[in-house]
Amino acid sequence: MALLRNIVRTLCLIWLMWWSPVHAAGPDKLVIGVFAYRPIPVMEATWTPLGTYLQDRLHGPQVIVRFLTQDQMQEAIAKSELDLVFTNPAHYIMLRSGNRLSGAIATQQSLENGQAVAMFGGVIVKRRDRTDIQTLADLEQKTVAIPRAQSMGAYTAQAALLQEHKVSLDRIRFKELGQPQDNVVAAVLAGKADAGFLRTGVLESKTVRHAFDTSQLEVIASRTEPGFPFALSTKLYPEWPMVALPHVPPDISRHVTAALLAMEPSDAAAKAAGIYGFTIPADYSDVENTMRLLRMPPFEVVPQLSLADFASQHSWTFAFALLSLGLMVALILRGAWHNQRLHRASITLERTLGELDQEHKRLNNIISSTHAGTWEWNRKTGEVQFSERWATMLGYSRAEIEPLSFEKWVALTHPDDVPSARQQMRLHFAGETPHYDAVFRMKHKDGHWTWIHTIGMVIQRERGTNEPELITGMHLDVSTQKRQEEERILSHTVFRQSHDGIMITDCDNRIVQVNPAFTQITGYTPDEVMGQSPRILSSGQHDKAFYQALWAHLHKHDTWHGEVWNRHKSGHVYPERISMSLVRDAQGMITHHIAVFSDISLQKRLIEELQYSAYHDRLTGLPNRNLLQDRLKQALSQARRADSGVAVLFADLDGFKPVNDMYGHQAGDELLRTLSARMNDVLREGDTLARVGGDEFIGVMSGVIDTAGAELVANRLLNAIAQPVTLTSAGALVQVSASIGVVLCAGPALQNTESPDALLDAADETMYLAKRAGKGCVRIQTWTP
Repeated sequence: MALLRNIVRTLCLIWLMWWSPVHAAGPDKLVIGVFAYRPIPVMEATWTPLGTYLQDRLHGPQVIVRFLTQDQMQEAIAKSELDLVFTNPAHYIMLRSGNRLSGAIATQQSLENGQAVAMFGGVIVKRRDRTDIQTLADLEQKTVAIPRAQSMGAYTAQAALLQEHKVSLDRIRFKELGQPQDNVVAAVLAGKADAGFLRTGVLESKTVRHAFDTSQLEVIASRTEPGFPFALSTKLYPEWPMVALPHVPPDISRHVTAALLAMEPSDAAAKAAGIYGFTIPADYSDVENTMRLLRMPPFEVVPQLSLADFASQHSWTFAFALLSLGLMVALILRGAWHNQRLHRASITLERTLGELDQEHKRLNNIISSTHAGTWEWNRKTGEVQFSERWATMLGYSRAEIEPLSFEKWVALTHPDDVPSARQQMRLHFAGETPHYDAVFRMKHKDGHWTWIHTIGMVIQRERGTNEPELITGMHLDVSTQKRQEEERILSHTVFRQSHDGIMITDCDNRIVQVNPAFTQITGYTPDEVMGQSPRILSSGQHDKAFYQALWAHLHKHDTWHGEVWNRHKSGHVYPERISMSLVRDAQGMITHHIAVFSDISLQKRLIEELQYSAYHDRLTGLPNRNLLQDRLKQALSQARRADSGVAVLFADLDGFKPVNDMYGHQAGDELLRTLSARMNDVLREGDTLARVGGDEFIGVMSGVIDTAGAELVANRLLNAIAQPVTLTSAGALVQVSASIGVVLCAGPALQNTESPDALLDAADETMYLAKRAGKGCVRIQTWTP
């Protein structure tokens, strides 16, 4: 078959080249109208090289390629703005029926999986394990996935096959999934559709085979055509035609045809379009017959053939019939006249009934596809007629709910919704609205409330009073839409009202949405971050390894929780507690990232303050008893290793209470803070001074091995305490002294000392000895365990 096709193509090419002049006289430009079935930029990249190819080979007119919708192409043809038309088969038949178009001058050859084919068809597939679907008739009452109802190869061809086999399309639930056709394969394999319609070649494409296990699929009504390499259920139809309009000079048409037939798969134009080239024009009668069978535009109404049309199409037959009729008129004029009247009446009645039947079918198809229930209310008699679907929306059969009246209708409606529904009805009855349109809840048989959207209209009014008499309409169950709307509103409210920042990024990790809390925490407005990477918030405090580990965990588990340091718009760095999640589609591909975070700076500060308060005196900032014991243990350990000594000093202020009583607690606190700072300045850097009571302080001095060293430190403290202090809070100058007891731990005693508490108690007792000796005294004692 392929060899024969190539021979014919070669002979046509030789004929065209032989009978066409080398330099044909023609117009200055040649305009090709290409049907724009995809976005214009995509079409330009795909088909503009075809114009360049033709211009290079015609050596004459400028070739212009225009990309037009169906309506635009119809208008351009009517204005004689196009010379050539390149479109799909169905659109070609539509154009040919309303315009003076010639036949096709060439037919496109597609390049399907590396193979050249000039024909295509439809495939019907199901899962191999669906044993309940074996024949075309088994598709009734099933859900069938299709890309779109306008697809010749993925709907029209299959629909025609079903019609030919007496399978009712009205009894099949068609589910449009849109392009690409991979969606149909996925739906059938996942059990979301019982069967699917595909264009030939899709099952065998590398993209589908890599994405799905097509071995689980089986073709219904499988057939083979000689030389056609793909799975097939329907008859074959020709690919896109190139059509010359009648006003194009014949020599130009021949040159264009020759150039198209000469196109090789290696040419730039063929590569850009992804085609094999062109072949001799195909017969498109099967396309027209299929469109007529399915009553597709422009064949949705049976054409009326006038006598003049018949005469022009069959002139000789008409003349003979007219002569015969003339001979018979003299004999049966009156009978023929009566028969003619009856015949016209019969034709008119048959046509009217046919049109009514067709309209009835179309209306039923529309109602069935919308899953709507219909109703009709005779306001004068009170009778309400309704469809079975109307009853099943509420869980009833039609027999269970009959007879239905307006009062029963109201009784089934939620009491809170009745006033609004009545008000909408009154407005329509008064002519203030073109339709009755209301949404309300109705009681389901099992007790729950079902949201119903009803649309109706007064179609008959009483003469004289103009009162509504007959009202008709339909019901739609919108419970799912209501629930989704409520969930959407709730989610949006939570999103906007959340005190946590929320950031959503797309699959490329570009910010697509943030909530108000995001702006409060980061300082960035939505306009400043939309389309940006979250790296705009990076503080630089985490290395590359941190983020690599984060993303690895997120992609493995779909979630990640932790703390991150980010940078505010103003520049300061703050800690966040953040939870990240991945959003995947039905195929498991990542579509979005969601990050929910909060600024934990305050919590961090509170923890630090609590930790500080646990070991420091709140008034003076000096270590408290807890930290003192730890420091004393460290000092003893260091002294043992260095064979040194430790002196523990206990100081109690003399005369502090009178100052506190006379000038108040604020003045007393000021005095304590001042003396603490002075005593701390006297001690060495490695020594520790702690406040352990109201006016009691303990010092730990390392490296003190004799009483002389201990006495030196104690006297320094006495001198620092004895200096006058100006109290700004009281406006007074005060002076106090201290009693200091010192315990020196060195030598063998140091090695035998286990408990710091014993040293602290000994220092306390020594301080009391000093206090009994008089104010400003120091008493030193060598520690003996």
